[in-house]
Amino acid sequence: MNTSLPKPYPVWIDGRFVEPFSPAIAAEDPGFSLGLAVFETLLYERGVAYFAREHFERLAEGARTLGIPWPPPHSLERALDAYLDALGGVDCAVRITLTRGVPGRGASLVLGARDVVRPEPRGAKLVISRFVKLHSDPFERVKSTNRLRNVLAREEAVARGGWDALFATEEGDFAEGTWCNLFVLSKGRLLTPALERGCLAGIVRGRLQAELAARPLAFPWVEGRVERADLLAADEVFATNTTNRIVPVVEVDGLRTGLPGASGPVVQELRARMAAIEERHRSELGGRRFRA
Repeated sequence: MNTSLPKPYPVWIDGRFVEPFSPAIAAEDPGFSLGLAVFETLLYERGVAYFAREHFERLAEGARTLGIPWPPPHSLERALDAYLDALGGVDCAVRITLTRGVPGRGASLVLGARDVVRPEPRGAKLVISRFVKLHSDPFERVKSTNRLRNVLAREEAVARGGWDALFATEEGDFAEGTWCNLFVLSKGRLLTPALERGCLAGIVRGRLQAELAARPLAFPWVEGRVERADLLAADEVFATNTTNRIVPVVEVDGLRTGLPGASGPVVQELRARMAAIEERHRSELGGRRFRA
């Protein structure tokens, strides 16, 4: 595992910039000590922070679920605007974190960034995790900083040559990865796990589903359960997340090999559609970096 320090991107905390890697979070903040915090990661590319409105809405929903005061003590829009000014034109992933904050002092808002981690161009390998999800647990659908299982699962997947780990539920159907949603073309249907199976409502997932509802493929799209048999019979598998959009899959370790990955016709079509969605989004922004 790479133990080197990450690139020193700017760090914004509660209205001020601080030096990267400097002590700036109160030890008494339960967001730090207990994971009582929510976060969003936005793709900042070509001078645009994509789909900021959807990310802000999901951040608000998660905050309310965890009892974090909403709205934040600092304007999200002004904070992101100041942060993007500091970044300049650097393409990266921008993370917005909202913690419950030190008792009696209110919530704390933090902005930082990291490099975008790209998968292999031909396609990614998914490793089935030894950990499982409880599909009925409402916290599975909250993007909180309490991510011990996800971190350990992804570390194990990377150690085995994978891009991400794939979680099954306690009932055996497959839900999602540690940082991606799952899509499987199998038996003449494009399947994706329903949110009720313990999935996060991914932003790219939602945009893609709206696109499929407006302009269907030649075969049905189904939101429900993705079973082992569906992966065994898959013609194509891909994942979606904010920073990489549509990630083709060439292998589900121990279950399915020989998938077409980036050469799959459905992946190619949906990647083209996603590019068009982003082009429309940039046009709607009218030269602005984001819209909240």
